[in-house]
Amino acid sequence: MSRARRASPHGRGWGNGLLLTAGFAGIAAALVVVAAQLQPDDGPAVGGPTTSSAPTGASVAGVQSATPQSVQSATPQRDAANPAAAACSGEIAATEAVVTAARVAAGHWREHVQARTDLLTAKNTEAITKAIWKRTRLAGPADQARLDAATAGQKKVVGGCQGLTSAAAPACKQRLAALTAAAATGRAASGDWAAHLAMMKAHAAGDFGAEHAQHLWVAAWQNAPKNLDAFAQADAALAKAPTCRPS
Repeated sequence: MSRARRASPHGRGWGNGLLLTAGFAGIAAALVVVAAQLQPDDGPAVGGPTTSSAPTGASVAGVQSATPQSVQSATPQRDAANPAAAACSGEIAATEAVVTAARVAAGHWREHVQARTDLLTAKNTEAITKAIWKRTRLAGPADQARLDAATAGQKKVVGGCQGLTSAAAPACKQRLAALTAAAATGRAASGDWAAHLAMMKAHAAGDFGAEHAQHLWVAAWQNAPKNLDAFAQADAALAKAPTCRPS
């Protein structure tokens, strides 16, 4: 199937200094291949389109997000004799699941936008860049499905920790506050990823032309640090939050 050729980008480096501004030589070398990021027909990734690779932890802003191992949570307690503890455990665990899913989605978005910067600065080759774009793009639908499912589950148990009055209550409520902040910022960063995936799909379907698609991609690349950085900071704060062991 023939596809319309994508326009070459002329985007600047990230204006807030969080990513290196591309030099003229790097831009000249990379302009002819950056548009491949929008190609929808580059074939399946190794392991299939639903395979989701874990984020590396390297932040676009140079801030490393907390890894899943750094998050300590209580396992939900199904103890009929202590319903308050069980309810709080459920809310903590469900919110942890949202943050974990957001880490994967935001991690792929981080890699996707960083790949453009690395190409423009000649840090990565065309082949490496295309491989990153392909892998992350194909993982995107599974990222969104996982986050949507976790968010739906979390909504069912909101308020679970409100009734906890034991000695564990202060620590659990501190952890829940940190989790809630990380979940909100993680969903925002993942929302940017979802919007970009939708743009690529719409462009592939012929909803708009190459010039508009390129404009949207460059704008998304330039604006990505805001939500990615906010999530990285919230996730780092979560790593320092106390463990919740409701009783």
